[in-house]
Amino acid sequence: MKRLAVVAAAVVLANVVDIEQGVVLPLAAQDQVAQVVADVKKALGSDKLTSVKALTAEGPFRRTMGQRDMEGTLILTLVRPDKFKRSEEMGMGGMVGGPTVERISAFNGTEAWDDIQNRGGMGGGMRMEIRGPGGPGGPGGPGGGPLTPEQIEQQRVRRMKMELQRWTVALFAESAQPFTYAGVAESPEGKADILETKDEAGRAVRLFVDQSTHLPLMVQYMEIRPRVMMMGGPGGPGGRRGPGAGPGGGQRPSEEEMKQRMEEMRKQGPPQPSQFAMHLGDYKKVDGVMLPHKIGISIEGQPNEEWTIEKFRVNPSVKDSEFEKPKQ
Repeated sequence: MKRLAVVAAAVVLANVVDIEQGVVLPLAAQDQVAQVVADVKKALGSDKLTSVKALTAEGPFRRTMGQRDMEGTLILTLVRPDKFKRSEEMGMGGMVGGPTVERISAFNGTEAWDDIQNRGGMGGGMRMEIRGPGGPGGPGGPGGGPLTPEQIEQQRVRRMKMELQRWTVALFAESAQPFTYAGVAESPEGKADILETKDEAGRAVRLFVDQSTHLPLMVQYMEIRPRVMMMGGPGGPGGRRGPGAGPGGGQRPSEEEMKQRMEEMRKQGPPQPSQFAMHLGDYKKVDGVMLPHKIGISIEGQPNEEWTIEKFRVNPSVKDSEFEKPKQ
């Protein structure tokens, strides 16, 4: 399994990857795609894989967000074909008793929702704002006019559909859009077949499959990198050593301070999509299905996140209410 990690790391680097773009007849290309997909499904578990209707994965992760390292626990819940939930609780790496953030995103097949809760830290004065597509500095920012609630909901649904698609491609080698054969990635450690599909935005999503083990190595895709804004805390507005610090060691940022920081983010202009890669490794069999227990995310070739999955559950009982937004 160590070889999988080596090939996955090597295949993303431009100086060691050779993409063989041969001219393939349409029928031959279809046959090639069908064969690669069949080999992947066999390697992942054949009938056992087909019988998977629901899946949960849980374990610790570490992620770089802006200038800070965050760490915590991530739980994914996936119910085929169209329900998905991502729950994470995180705090600053190495800080005991510091602020924590609980972030939940869910999609029930037709509707999507997000919820972010900040807790504790520096006398309650530290707060994290995550701005992605549709937020300040993203589509709908300056120059494009504010988004309507309907447009915000449409973007949220599309974002969650794309994330669900990436996990379905990575774990089941399946996609609502057909795969095409995109060539071969070659590194000193071996070769990988490349299957390509399209996401909701029409951008390429590529699945790299090890030619020797037929296991997925990597999913490559384009996404807008989220912008993170920390408010309060040491040295920040409302923080222990920042302006507005109170005797309790910190206070919640004022609305004026929030507007000022968000305006600074808007001035940076709309962010452009970056190349993300999901690296898959440390495969182990769970209830007859081969599943990756080490997942890393890189952005433009730079490591950004590491997730160690300590517990998979295959076909757990999951209620539809899990994907419904809690009532306020």
